[in-house]
Amino acid sequence: MRSSAVARERTRDVVLIPCWRRPEFLWHCLENLTQADGIEQLQVIFRPDHGHDPAILEVISEFAARLADSEVDVPPRCPYRRTKQSANVLTGYLLAAARARAYVFMIEEDIIVARDFFRWHYAVQAAEPELFCSLSTRNTNRVVPANDDPRLYYRTTLDYCSLGVCFERSVITQLIAPHVRREYFQDPSAYCARHFPSSQVSAGYVEQDGLIRRVQEAQGERRPIAYPYRPRAYHAGFIGYHRAGRLEGSLRERIRQVGSIIYNSESMRQAIANPEHIADSIPVPLETPPWQTLWYRALAQCTDKPAEMRA
Repeated sequence: MRSSAVARERTRDVVLIPCWRRPEFLWHCLENLTQADGIEQLQVIFRPDHGHDPAILEVISEFAARLADSEVDVPPRCPYRRTKQSANVLTGYLLAAARARAYVFMIEEDIIVARDFFRWHYAVQAAEPELFCSLSTRNTNRVVPANDDPRLYYRTTLDYCSLGVCFERSVITQLIAPHVRREYFQDPSAYCARHFPSSQVSAGYVEQDGLIRRVQEAQGERRPIAYPYRPRAYHAGFIGYHRAGRLEGSLRERIRQVGSIIYNSESMRQAIANPEHIADSIPVPLETPPWQTLWYRALAQCTDKPAEMRA
């Protein structure tokens, strides 16, 4: 893995990958990430949280030669159990924003990206310079009409999720960074209630994605979110954080087991224990669709009634 000295010159955009105890999912994440258009231009920062499975580092080493610029950065230990995962992601965002030329992508260890994942984000960010972020998965918060045109996207608010996201670096440094503080990590519920007293977001939804959703909510339509009608990523983690189940066998056996499930819609439906998790976990087309133009265009704002502000 290359030294971070090059990255500090801010010549590359950054992909942040938080990871912990699912090396078999990380393997498939990286197998697809390394095939995505434009990955050779980016720096990848891995953030294995404290207590991570040692096999995480084995998987990272396996893919290092396929990444132009990568490094492993273990975060400072968070003294608060409830916000340990949030601390890894949020402080990772600060590190990535400090390194990035312009954009920070965040892909968790169980996100599978399509070949044009980066291409889509760059095009939409260029078309919408005032975005809060662009998100590449299905929007599970609203009923969105289907449309497979690869050029179409829509703008919305209150629908942030931590799945295949891209931020222009100033959104992190100016809007998110002020909330990355001990006061939040110590008592996230009290912090969110105090700093976002009028929020529509459920009071119990206060981990890093709940905090960021409130930050975007405060910006409203001044800083909307862009979603594709044709998703460019999906959440393959049918077991793991907040999801029941476990895998047995060696790492290679678990990699094969995961691979036999996550690329098939019916297999994913059968593997997911809780029906409410199915919506963001159905596989999407991974190959780049035919492109007639590099330009994207938006349809009207998405105004369908949102689901409960928690999912």
